[in-house]
Amino acid sequence: MLVAGTAEALVPVLAAAAALKRLPRAGWLLAGVLPAESVADHCYATGVTALLLAGAINEVWADQGLTAPLDMGRVAQIALVHDLAESQVTDLPLVTTRLLGKQVKHAAEAAVMRGLAANSPRQVPLVALWEEYNAALTPEGRVVRDADKLEMAHQALIYERAGHQQLGEFRGGQAWHYPMSQAVWGALLAAYGKAEDAASAGANT
Repeated sequence: MLVAGTAEALVPVLAAAAALKRLPRAGWLLAGVLPAESVADHCYATGVTALLLAGAINEVWADQGLTAPLDMGRVAQIALVHDLAESQVTDLPLVTTRLLGKQVKHAAEAAVMRGLAANSPRQVPLVALWEEYNAALTPEGRVVRDADKLEMAHQALIYERAGHQQLGEFRGGQAWHYPMSQAVWGALLAAYGKAEDAASAGANT
């Protein structure tokens, strides 16, 4: 039966999404943060960040270097699946990516996404969504990349407030695709009492 076959095909993809709830973010573990957030925690917060950021950008889209407003639905789709490949590749910390090389990591993640896409409905183009994010191919992909970095940097501020140290690598030297992203980062720094860093971020907006 077609419906039953389609339903059964979704199981591996659903299992991959569920696996992200059990997978800690490795970078935090290496920095001594225990317990560390899961990849699923990060994906959810990135999704919310992406929607809010895209909405704010759309209110002044012409001033953000865009020729048309962002597709909010596409932003949400990209954000939902942007780290889905980590269900099998795992969350590789920066030091591991440097050792392996970005091309090796990309090839492994692409293979995972192709495998998951084979079990996904045609209306859910997992590989295309992931590539939009990974290569920053579209305005929507680029806003999710900004949201991903904003969420990680925000989490670093949260962990620092809780007493964790030496997390500057998770929030320093950010390069943004949109002026709004930099403005939001400056607002977050100010909200967490990083006045000097906030002034520097604002000066570059």
